Amino acid sequence: DNFDETNGTDIARLFEYYGIGQNLIIIQLFTDIPRYLCWSYILVKLPISLINKIVKIRKHTNEDQAKHLHLTREEKILLHSSTIYSVDISYVRNLFRPIHQRITSRLFLAHLIPKFIYQWRDDFRFSSRILCVYSSTFLLLFFMTIQACILVIPYLDELQHSLQQLIDQILTSSDQQNKQSEFPLPNFVCPYVFAILTALIVTIIQLLVLLTNIRRNLFQIFRGDNSEIPKRDKSKYLSYSTGNFHFAGFFIGYLTWGYVLIALFALIIYISIDAFITFGSVKLLEKILKIIIPILLLILFKMYLNKLLARYVFLQYHGDILAINNRRVLMIFLYFNFFLDSFLGFISSIIRIIKSIIGGCLYMSRLDYSPMGRKLETFDAGFSAYCGFIHMEAVHRNPIMLVTASYLYRHMKVKQYMTKNLIMMKNDNKSSKDYSSKAVQKWYLAVLLLRNPSLVFLRKHALSQIENKKLKTLNEINKRQSNIQEKFRRSSLVSEIDL
Repeated sequence: DNFDETNGTDIARLFEYYGIGQNLIIIQLFTDIPRYLCWSYILVKLPISLINKIVKIRKHTNEDQAKHLHLTREEKILLHSSTIYSVDISYVRNLFRPIHQRITSRLFLAHLIPKFIYQWRDDFRFSSRILCVYSSTFLLLFFMTIQACILVIPYLDELQHSLQQLIDQILTSSDQQNKQSEFPLPNFVCPYVFAILTALIVTIIQLLVLLTNIRRNLFQIFRGDNSEIPKRDKSKYLSYSTGNFHFAGFFIGYLTWGYVLIALFALIIYISIDAFITFGSVKLLEKILKIIIPILLLILFKMYLNKLLARYVFLQYHGDILAINNRRVLMIFLYFNFFLDSFLGFISSIIRIIKSIIGGCLYMSRLDYSPMGRKLETFDAGFSAYCGFIHMEAVHRNPIMLVTASYLYRHMKVKQYMTKNLIMMKNDNKSSKDYSSKAVQKWYLAVLLLRNPSLVFLRKHALSQIENKKLKTLNEINKRQSNIQEKFRRSSLVSEIDL
């Protein structure tokens, strides 16, 4: 009774189109690949995390809790920034090196990717948020592509038949109903599959370009370059924060719409091409091309004519210097050119709208690109969300700030640990009754002097001995000098007795 309410007709249509058995199993496996990937990650990651947690707990219980330095996860991440092989410290090192002297990445993947496509850098890592968002987007793209190919293809024949009837009713009159259709539609399966693949490829390319732009924009903000991202303004801190909230959701939404729009435009183009290939001639497309092609040829002719005149007539030294030549001829040309450009300007405005629509559809998944233009880009909610995300990332992931804070925090923690251990040692010495505190101190002193022999010469006894030796040597030197002076002294004519 509930067959139609539970989408039974759709399932029956899928069975009728694809059949049962091996084909059905393959289709089900393809549709469930994202689910299997997520479950496999969870099944592998959770036991590993649990085992690591148990090992850490047992390690902490076996160690002396009082003498062990406890650090939170955030403290460990911050202290890692000042280690030798950290990403942040390598970025700081590269600041003092020329570009040609920077160490290239040693990863195998970095050598596989050509540098003109993507240059791998060891001094930068994307945040975990970016990795999570991109992993979810790729899974979403895979899911949308598989579902679009499996669920929609069985309905394409009916869609073609209904669209053909609608086009025939619109374009043909009652007298021409028995004649050939002006726009015969080919089979939709091949154009549809190619359109879906085109949308997938274009969207993936846009995602990869956006990934490289995120890194470039972060580097620009790190060094204070505001050429692409607007300068940070104190009055817009709340908008940056809210934009950071919306970044992931807007990214998924814009990506989905961009994928759908690219697929629709590609489907229209592929259907037109397939109609020409299948039927040889399509009257409607021929009429449209007869109108468009002469206008485009006129625009191209006018454009190249202007370039030739500008180079060889109206600019000095054939365009090498931006200085007007033949000023009178230029004024006459501008007067007559005004009327032709008025007509071409009307056509150019239509082309501008078409280009903006096509560009907006192609770049819909790119939040770093605003189709509104440079001065109106702040009105774009997607671009504002991207700017908020970039500013928040730059504030909290600046390598110079992280290295400096990590270095200072490390020294502070070391001092705290040393003072804590000294206090504990003093308390232990006071509480112990079996051993003398002086004896323990002497043993500690002996161990310290054995491990650091240079400190022996800095002790009081050594310093006093050195001073005594210096005094003895000075006395000996004085005695020698006095003896020498007595030997070479002249005898006086008046003796001391006479005085």
